[in-house]
Amino acid sequence: MSELNLTGCVIANSNKTIKSLVTYIPAIELENYFFVNRIPSQLEVFFDAAKNKTNLKRVNDIQVDLEKELSQGAIGTPISLTMVLGGKPNLSRTGNTATITYDRASSFVVGEILILTAVLKSLGIKTPLFSSRLSTSEIKKKSVFRQMLAVQSVVLTVIFDDESGIDEEQVKELFFKFNRQHSGMHLSQFSEANDTFPLKSYVLKLADDLGLDRFGGVSDKSKHVKMSESYVTTEYILFKFLVGAVAGAHVQEICKMSDDVMTPLGKKVSECLSNGNIEYIKAFLNSWLTSLEHGGKAERAGFRLSAQIWQALALVIHRLISDGASVQDVSHAGLVLGHLDYTKKAAHWSDCEVMALDSNGRLYKNAANSTREFRNGLANYFYRIVSK
Repeated sequence: MSELNLTGCVIANSNKTIKSLVTYIPAIELENYFFVNRIPSQLEVFFDAAKNKTNLKRVNDIQVDLEKELSQGAIGTPISLTMVLGGKPNLSRTGNTATITYDRASSFVVGEILILTAVLKSLGIKTPLFSSRLSTSEIKKKSVFRQMLAVQSVVLTVIFDDESGIDEEQVKELFFKFNRQHSGMHLSQFSEANDTFPLKSYVLKLADDLGLDRFGGVSDKSKHVKMSESYVTTEYILFKFLVGAVAGAHVQEICKMSDDVMTPLGKKVSECLSNGNIEYIKAFLNSWLTSLEHGGKAERAGFRLSAQIWQALALVIHRLISDGASVQDVSHAGLVLGHLDYTKKAAHWSDCEVMALDSNGRLYKNAANSTREFRNGLANYFYRIVSK
């Protein structure tokens, strides 16, 4: 279905074009009426940070509450969610009711993400935060509860603007505004400066010292560089780079942007950076970026701007520092790896254990079983090259 209709009661402010439609649908219909797993690119880093133990516990607690309310008759509140529709949906009125016609792809859940996740997780539907896979025993054991939840009415408040429309920045603003006013979701970035994180000053300083603007700049709106964008990297990738170079593979993998990240030895990554590690990182990247500066658009192709490549390079720095390498040694390693051919046709990938040719035998691709295995395999390969 390209267009959907929802009918309910419209709440409007005479001084504003933004309106709200209040209605309800069965829980099982949520994924049919709304893009429940859509995460706007400018919010990816925040959803990543929201995948923490505190929120997982809250989701599990909500699931328990829902089961008690439906299966045991315990007192509870209605399931309620707040949605926003981007663009300009059509609005028609008939008496005291109104109908909005909209595109499902334009929808996004701004309010009660944890409740949405709990409902979808209980139903076995893919969620925006945590895994929703149900085991065979869970399916059998909670079959009655899932059937009751499926037909349970969910009260919806749908925010839209049929006159001026709602753009992506307004969607982001509504998301943070809702979560500042409702404290259910744990995420330290919910503040007036909603895009700050403990290592941001180091990320920005690194980008400035390296002059990354001349390569296309650094995106703060998404986790990864998209082919359609001109950015050379993102704040998220630089954050992971700093952590990997200082604290190693395990910490790099598990850390969130909202963390005040610690090394395995119990030191703050920020302190290590201030005490000299940043100089190794700058020296490496200054050398590594040289070929990108001279190669232009051709050097942006292939794997060069891949997040996994950057994170693997950071792990090379970590190993070199652990080996007692000097800043000059690390700079030379950056130069060597910078001149490597990162195109997908490059023959040298045959020496990398986590790369393999595709079915056509033309292009190399990730042959690992997981991103962790791929990243670590790349790091080992790059380290062997610079150790020759």
